[in-house]
Amino acid sequence: MENYVKKSQNILIVWHEGRPEADMKKILEKIKSNIGGGSIQLENQQRLKLASHGKSSFDISFLGVFSPITAISEDILIEIARIVKPGGRIVIRFAEADFSDVSSTLKLSGFVNIQQDKDGFVFGEKPSFEVGSSLKLKKAIKPTTPLDKNTVSEAKKVWSLSAMDMNDDDVDLIDDNSLLNEDDLIKPDAASLKVSCGSGDRPKKACKNCSCGLAEELESGKKPQPKAVTSACGSCYLGDAFRCASCPYLGMPAFKPGEKISLSDRQLKADA
Repeated sequence: MENYVKKSQNILIVWHEGRPEADMKKILEKIKSNIGGGSIQLENQQRLKLASHGKSSFDISFLGVFSPITAISEDILIEIARIVKPGGRIVIRFAEADFSDVSSTLKLSGFVNIQQDKDGFVFGEKPSFEVGSSLKLKKAIKPTTPLDKNTVSEAKKVWSLSAMDMNDDDVDLIDDNSLLNEDDLIKPDAASLKVSCGSGDRPKKACKNCSCGLAEELESGKKPQPKAVTSACGSCYLGDAFRCASCPYLGMPAFKPGEKISLSDRQLKADA
């Protein structure tokens, strides 16, 4: 342990029960003889946080000096990391402990450079900066020379590439004409595009270019007769959710196949 003590250091010794007081005094006298003008502070591990030491108060902290310890809580290690100076050390004497577990706990508590010597002492260092310290980042350095015009133009070309600019044989392009079949290329008949004015309840006025015979009936002076409407999809009776956009039954309630459509007096009245 004397190898870790230097002159004029402020030393913290965290102890626990298990060693006679006379033996503790002998060990303290031996440590004092090696530190010269330094100081030693003893704290029981259960009362370490209650002591409220200021941060960066000690150069080194010892645990398990009087008797080896078997385990130590992470809270105590964090408190020691707070009150030890940047670059200070912690030295722990374990009775039996897995070094990998101890090393992991010390790292999580804020210590670095965890090692173990031949005598079984585990020691680590506090980083050379204070906990919670900050550093202002330097501003980004602008390039000393502007970009060459050729470099800029080449960069713009990369972002303006189209499918026709690709000459790579490994790239397979799809011909959009191949997505069409023969039926898609047939020009529809003009008569098939005309809207029939005889669907549903036949209106009293024929539409332009009437093809359902209503115009002839009106010219002859006959009263237009309603014509039966046949469903192309066969789902009109199921309701609006199953009807086409041009369905003559759109807006009517669902009905049974072949049933005559009629609205009740209640449906004909507006809501109050």
